[in-house]
Order: sequence, then C-alpha cells, then structure tokens
Amino acid sequence: PIMNMVILSLKTPQGLSIKNYTNFFLTPHLTDAMLRSLQLAAIATFISSIVSWPLAFFLAYITPPRFRVVALLLLIAPFWTSFTIRAFSWQLVLSDNGVIAASISYIIGESVSVGVLYTMAGSILGLTLFGTMLTTLTLFGAMTAINQNLLEASASLGAKSWSIFRDVVMPLATPGWLVGTTLTFVICVGDYAVPTLLGGGLKPVLAQLMLSTVKGTYDLPNAATMAMILMFIVFLSAVPMMLHILVRRKQS
Repeated sequence: PIMNMVILSLKTPQGLSIKNYTNFFLTPHLTDAMLRSLQLAAIATFISSIVSWPLAFFLAYITPPRFRVVALLLLIAPFWTSFTIRAFSWQLVLSDNGVIAASISYIIGESVSVGVLYTMAGSILGLTLFGTMLTTLTLFGAMTAINQNLLEASASLGAKSWSIFRDVVMPLATPGWLVGTTLTFVICVGDYAVPTLLGGGLKPVLAQLMLSTVKGTYDLPNAATMAMILMFIVFLSAVPMMLHILVRRKQS
C-alpha cells in the first residue's frame, strides 16, 4: 500500500515525476496547512510531555498501591471511547452553552462567552488532553519498571527527593517519555477530528485538505502527495526515539 501511494503521488498527465511535490511547496495554502499541522502537534506534544512527568510520578510513587488501580482506570477510561466522540464531547463542554460558560455565568451573574471553541486554542486543548493521557501512561510504565533498590540506595546515601528524581528516575524513565511524546506527535500531526470539531476548520490543517481533495475534486495524486509528506514528517519525528534506542543498545 505504501509503494502504491508513492507511485500515485508521482503520477501526472505527462507520466511519473515530482511535479506534484513541487506544486505542493509552491502553493501557499498547502504549505500553511502543513506548518499549522506541525505547530498544533508541536505545542500539544510539548505541553503534554511536561505535564505528564508530575502525573506519572504521582501515580507511580505517591499514590497508595490500593488506590493505584482506580487511578489508572481513570487515566485509561477515555481511551475506551472513540477519539471523535471525545472531541465532540469537548465541543459541547467548550461551547457558549456548555458547562464552563454556564458555571462562569452563574458565578458572576451575567452571560459570558468562553471564546475557545473554533479556535487554535481549542484544537491545542483537545490534542493536549489526549497526549497527556498517552504520555503519562507510557511514563508510568517506565517508572514502575525502575528497580526500587536504586531509589532506596540513593536515599540511604543522602540524596534528596529532587536529586533522586533528576539523577535516577528521569534517566531511566526517558525511554518511556520518548515513546509517549513520539506517539503523541504522530497522532496529533495527522489528526482530522479535533481540528474540525474544536478548531472549526477555519484554519485547515493538512489532514483536512487531504480529505477535502479526495471528496471534492477526487484528485488522488495530490491527496497521495499530502499523505506522503505527512508520512515523511512522521518518520522524522520518530528519529530521536530510534537514535536513543540504538545508543542504549550500544551502551548495554
């Protein structure tokens, strides 16, 4: 299927060539959509990668074992529903008639508009919430795999809590963090549902243009070109994780 997509992206009336790729990078609204996809994915991945550290640490080392299963269920529960359904649910929450606007209006005594729905901020919020759950889950798995004797030995040698986290937990949990951030970026950069339902499609991302090309003009070569460019971006985003794995294998 991938090779078929590559050949399809090279098809032109004159035969096989890179003309479709050249036209893509010479068309401003297409390159803007690509940069917008990268921007949304990068911001959502950055925020979720930062927030996931304290959340995973809390689940792995602070939450009592008898409550840990419940906490994990609360973390995993959103994955049991469709990504589109979750985005639609947040559309209802963030609307001017939603829970947030209604609560603020009740507190201040006058009608207010949240102003987040159908904006870039709305898309970032939806993608960040999903990315935080995913990265926290992979980080939690990496933290619980750390040998507890290392933490106890560090504490017995006089290391403070921050030093143990910085010098022991962070280096050993970094592979899980890299997996989570990579998966988050991969999913966010090619997502269609969140930018459509929460962003409103007013500033389209590449996935939206790709679908509109197929449904509108049925220009499969151009749609395949967008798909291959997205695939190349996904491959590049996975390079840091692969390099880290190779370095760790050589060290071991």
